[in-house]
Amino acid sequence: MRIGPTMIALLGLGGVAAADDGLRVGAAVGAGGQGSATYGALELQLDALWRGVRLGLGARGVWDQGVFRRRDWSRPADAVTIVRQLEAQLALGTDRDGRTTSRIAIAAGGLAPARIARVADGHRATLDDTLRTGVRSALSTPALELGLEVDDVIDPALIGGAVAWQSTSPWGLHAAAAVDPGEASAMELGVAHRWDALQRRVQLGGSIVGEPDQGLTAVAFGSLAIERDETRWTASADLRGGNGTSGALFGPLYRLERLGLIDRAHGGLGGGVALGVATPAFSLSIGGRARPGLGGLGTLAVAAPMASWVQAGGWVAASRAATAGAAEIHVAWARRLSSSVQVARMYETDVPMLPAATWSVTVWFGACSD
Repeated sequence: MRIGPTMIALLGLGGVAAADDGLRVGAAVGAGGQGSATYGALELQLDALWRGVRLGLGARGVWDQGVFRRRDWSRPADAVTIVRQLEAQLALGTDRDGRTTSRIAIAAGGLAPARIARVADGHRATLDDTLRTGVRSALSTPALELGLEVDDVIDPALIGGAVAWQSTSPWGLHAAAAVDPGEASAMELGVAHRWDALQRRVQLGGSIVGEPDQGLTAVAFGSLAIERDETRWTASADLRGGNGTSGALFGPLYRLERLGLIDRAHGGLGGGVALGVATPAFSLSIGGRARPGLGGLGTLAVAAPMASWVQAGGWVAASRAATAGAAEIHVAWARRLSSSVQVARMYETDVPMLPAATWSVTVWFGACSD
């Protein structure tokens, strides 16, 4: 189970980190266990950076109990999972000082948790041992922001997007939608007032979230961001009241909860709070949410590039009914050699019933070119 795209970029799986420029190739072997079964894997990777475009490709073969796992490569579409990381952006406009004011960007591979207005709050594509390739694009101008994304192009559980228009200096409008094809959806329309100052931004607003066949939810929200001495502090909170999931459908455990747990939501009063800090040395975020009928949900994510030769990170999401998470420590023993240890609590979400949790421990040894 992968820690997630932010940690993939930070650590590099199996000893192959993204190159600063040029081309880098690598391979790694992994061994461990998942539940009561033994686990073995061979990973091949290629990372390249060319004219600001970053591309990471990878292919993995897995052996469960010594038997090759064919389901990972049973369809032609599974070749999409070879794309582990793609990042590119194009500047569309600059100010008089040469700073970019408008841009378009695209990312693909294992994406960071999705946060789309108030309809997707930290949704994760991966809660199992399946490599998933998503796509995310964004357009940003001084007055308009537009974002679109799919969490997994082969097996999507979230197709979403948002548009925000800063109509006047302090006031802005936004609309957002998130859809699980054939299962559920949520749509939002809202307004916000923003106060900008040197190294500080405050925002307060309200919106209406609609869930077809479930009802409507009113949301009041606020956020604060402060930057001081290369440290960014963030805080956000919202209060919700309404029907269905109270607009809290697409959370970090949604791929698991949609298999029946989400039916327990009955509407009511809920809300959430999140705190974060990011520095060049580490990042930490912690959050909590009250969800009528579904109980509380807590989240924690941390990344710490403690030195040029050792990094660590992990995340966890826990509710009354389920807990999922992963952690990794990665060590570069020499210029071309490295190893890592990964621990995960995962679920097989492709079965038509509530799956049981499985613990996984894997040790990786890798080598790469300069």
